[in-house]
Amino acid sequence: MDKAMNIPVARTGETAQTPPFVGRYSRYPDLTGARVAEGGRRLRGDIRASRPDAPLITVITVCWNSEKTLEKALRSVVQQSYDNIEYVIVDGGSTDGTLDIIRKYDDRIDYYLSEPDGGIYVAMNKGLELASGDYILMLNSDDEYTPRCVEKLVEAQRTSGADFVSAMAAYMDDQGERIRVQPSSPLDAGVALRMPLRHETMLLSAKIYNREGGYDPSYRIIADRMKTTRLFWKGYTHFELKDPLLNFSMGGVSSTDMDKLYQERQRALQEQFPGMEPGSIVSLMSLERLTPERLCEITRGYPSAEFRAAAVAYARDQQKNRHPRWKNLNFDAFEPAMPMVAVQNAGPMQDSGPLDSRPSPRISVILPVYNGAATLAECLESLLAQTLDAFEVICINDHTPDNSQEIIDDYAARDPRIVTLINQVNVGLGASRNRGIAAARGEYVFHIDPDDVIPPDALAVLYDHAEKYGSDMTRGAFMHEQLMLGQAQSKAVRKGLEEGAPHIVNTSLASSPDLLRGTEGHWSYLYRASFAKRVFYPEDLKMGQDSIFLVSAIARARTISVIDKVIYRYRANADSAMNTYTFRKFMDEIEWRRRAWAVLDQTGQSEAGDFLLFNYWNMPFFEALKVLLTPEQYQTFWAKLRVAFHEAGQSDCAQTRNPALKKIFEDNLTSHGQVGQVAAPVTATPDNDLLRIEILSTSDSGGAGSASQRSMESLRNLGHDARSLCVFSKSNDPHSRRVPLLPEVTEGGLAEVVLRPKWRAKAVVTEADEPGLTARELFSDVGSIVDFDAIQAPLDKADIVHLHWISGMIDYDRMADVMGDKPVAWTLHDMNPFTGGCHYSQGCTGYRDECRACPLLSGSNRAHEAWKRKRDAYAGIKNLHVVCPSQWLADCARESSLFGDRPIHVIPNAIPVNDFKLVNKMVARRQLGLPLDKKLIVFGADNLENLRKGGDILQKSLAILTGRSDGQDIEGIFFGASNLDVPIKTHNMGYISDPTRLSLVYAAADVFAFPSREDNAPQTVPEALLSGTPVVSFPVGNVTELVEHLETGYIAHYEDAHSFADGLSWALRGAQSGERLLQGIRGHLKAAALNDPKTSARLHQDLYREMMGRADIV
Repeated sequence: MDKAMNIPVARTGETAQTPPFVGRYSRYPDLTGARVAEGGRRLRGDIRASRPDAPLITVITVCWNSEKTLEKALRSVVQQSYDNIEYVIVDGGSTDGTLDIIRKYDDRIDYYLSEPDGGIYVAMNKGLELASGDYILMLNSDDEYTPRCVEKLVEAQRTSGADFVSAMAAYMDDQGERIRVQPSSPLDAGVALRMPLRHETMLLSAKIYNREGGYDPSYRIIADRMKTTRLFWKGYTHFELKDPLLNFSMGGVSSTDMDKLYQERQRALQEQFPGMEPGSIVSLMSLERLTPERLCEITRGYPSAEFRAAAVAYARDQQKNRHPRWKNLNFDAFEPAMPMVAVQNAGPMQDSGPLDSRPSPRISVILPVYNGAATLAECLESLLAQTLDAFEVICINDHTPDNSQEIIDDYAARDPRIVTLINQVNVGLGASRNRGIAAARGEYVFHIDPDDVIPPDALAVLYDHAEKYGSDMTRGAFMHEQLMLGQAQSKAVRKGLEEGAPHIVNTSLASSPDLLRGTEGHWSYLYRASFAKRVFYPEDLKMGQDSIFLVSAIARARTISVIDKVIYRYRANADSAMNTYTFRKFMDEIEWRRRAWAVLDQTGQSEAGDFLLFNYWNMPFFEALKVLLTPEQYQTFWAKLRVAFHEAGQSDCAQTRNPALKKIFEDNLTSHGQVGQVAAPVTATPDNDLLRIEILSTSDSGGAGSASQRSMESLRNLGHDARSLCVFSKSNDPHSRRVPLLPEVTEGGLAEVVLRPKWRAKAVVTEADEPGLTARELFSDVGSIVDFDAIQAPLDKADIVHLHWISGMIDYDRMADVMGDKPVAWTLHDMNPFTGGCHYSQGCTGYRDECRACPLLSGSNRAHEAWKRKRDAYAGIKNLHVVCPSQWLADCARESSLFGDRPIHVIPNAIPVNDFKLVNKMVARRQLGLPLDKKLIVFGADNLENLRKGGDILQKSLAILTGRSDGQDIEGIFFGASNLDVPIKTHNMGYISDPTRLSLVYAAADVFAFPSREDNAPQTVPEALLSGTPVVSFPVGNVTELVEHLETGYIAHYEDAHSFADGLSWALRGAQSGERLLQGIRGHLKAAALNDPKTSARLHQDLYREMMGRADIV
């Protein structure tokens, strides 16, 4: 096909049915209607091409208003010694002299365009779509390459054998003077914590970009860093040139917008290490202050092999670079298998000497040992009989009580290839295997259990084929001999390719789904070490660690080969974990399948996940279940399995193919598997009055998302079968599931970093869509990424459909078809459901009419068109009731043209009121390390730069306050951001997810400042009152319903900074008085009464009764 005609062209080795991402366009289509310029040699028919002796290198520069620096960058490209370079410049619609510079070099630039875009990484992705090169470089508009940079990178790529190469950089100041040379930075697990490579020198192939995609534009500053991090965890190899081939300017956005950088780094850590304590996240974001002791403390407290690998890699790098605080580290301190020891001032590590003193082997064999004495010698004999000589056997003694260590010592004395790691604490198979992999020095890793043996040529055959095919994983056949539960005798069965069958070479799970028709045999693979060290065994499971490891490895591997040679003999052992079941192990049989389903669902392999969860069961297992478990345990097992099925969206077992297995599921899930039976009994309505409530919320986290989840929890505590469907599901609540999404949306996986840009494209109006957009924050569109055909089934089963914050979730054209005959409740968290797109109208009352000539869109008709689609959708829902958490929002809804004729109810949000306590102020301050002799003002700093949140008013008010005679000795406490520009000393408490700690922060302060211009039902106001702290606010949302002026707080004149300062003065004057203590108690009691979850649940239950016309729901 002709590329000059702007038709996508497939590269060699890629199918035309799936057009590549790189090089999709020769000229970029005008999608904005606001293009300023386009030009370059490509438009004149001068097309560059790859040559056998010189691959084509595309250099991409993105810029915006870069007249001061661009020419320097541009000249550094056109003056390169390498002679086959294509140069593409993507400009974001500059208004200075940038375009003049670009046009000056029109004959040296292959293609350029100038038009508004969505930021640096949107522009980079655009550049990738325009690139014709075999390899691609990204050069910032304020940086420059040294003259031989590209030539040296290409030569390194040719000779290194790595997947990609990069170089070092010289850091330059604003005057062009060199500050320092960037230290060498290994591509290892430490990339999760420290800055990885200098992105501008990373020579990445078009194949890598086509396989892994472009940059995540939801990150505005560190998307390049996230790209590099993901390349490491995907198993890509790297070679670093030690030459500084880039002059890097220290004035870029990542060096100047520190607040945004802080937020994005925090998000990255939270996403990679979910559930980590906020204080640990804060520590990891301040690496310059991080100590070895603190890193070790975090590692010990967060049981994750992935994080432990990151922490150890970072610590090793710091020690290698001779940082003063990181000398003489004892890495045993990071190991859960070792007792607590000091992390510094250690001598040589116990196990590192013998491992490090030997030549690097070709294969590292990992052998965990626990009570293996009966078979261990035979296992070791089979290893030492291998025809391949260059291997090591790493025996991990998991604190075994038998004489296995004596056997290991005996063999080690005779053969130096056998080395030992001794766990001082029993940590289980998963952690032991992870420790062995971390210590492995071989090119490849192989696993064996002490029960088993391998043929003499096993390692040689695997190694030869792994080298021949170059795969991440190479699998052989094996003989399976195991006495499973319920079986009378064992027999050996060959599994894998039949003898003489053609080998399967360099396939993947997407191409060969049969790779996961079973999960036994993690030991039948030889793993490339660089890949194996990036996949971890779970450490919290007693059963299924090898299964979930194998699922993760196969899902992540780029290439897998399968050979026909038998390389392993798996043998029965009546005392092994497989044949010794406890209740926990039965439960882990569900848990590993649940996790495997999630891994496969996120990587787009949901069919494989469904197979493992719904079909991959051994029938005698369920007979053993009846015999070995108590009735209570049996019931709990089925309840947990029902939850797992619900999470996968298949509570009716429709995916189960075996009729006998399906009957077992149906009989037991019905009689034993009610979800509510997992938890302790709760005070509930009679069984025949229980309702199934399907809650829809775009997210189950954040303000509105958390409110929806608390509502669900309170309803479940009444016994109702409440569950939620979300686009973005972060909670671990088994009743919160991901809503079915459109097939095109799920391409590329379901990770939030992949999914959110697609959601935004459908759900959010941007300046690119409406150049006249002036909304202070989100302005929603009416698009949806939800598959409304698939959502029909769960909604049909519901008695009540309850909507919450649903931007990007509702297909308004199908809404009436799917929900029209259902009772629908809709809790409003802002104004969006009855406006043409805004979430807060900023004083506009156009929603009372038809949202014509929207002032937030400079008069555009888009809002009116959205209003009409909503009007038509709502008209088809016969039984729609609107719920508002505040009287203010209820009044607005009643005045709206869309909801004015609907029943409207006020039900405050449920808040966990028992988590917020009245604590003595001095006690709280001592616990938090805050000053005892200062006047303290607390405020949440999340998004205070957002005009709606009133950060500017707070700054002015504090300046006014500190200028008064009573404004001395005032300090601030804030949570939720890295720093804030206010005229008082502040104490940053970081992001706080623990309500108990948050309550302490409120209680330690004399007053809570809430300066928002618009809000509905902010959670921080009742949280402060519940903690006994008065609130100063403007009369917004439900604040006036919660705060009694001059009693439990102060209601300032709207948007008046002087009045707000008066409120702060009032609160601080009587902070230590007995009257203020009584006022705090009154504020606590009122907030508790209004936001009590039980009260909220009862009010919702009464509403549902009214909607269904049933007075018998009590």
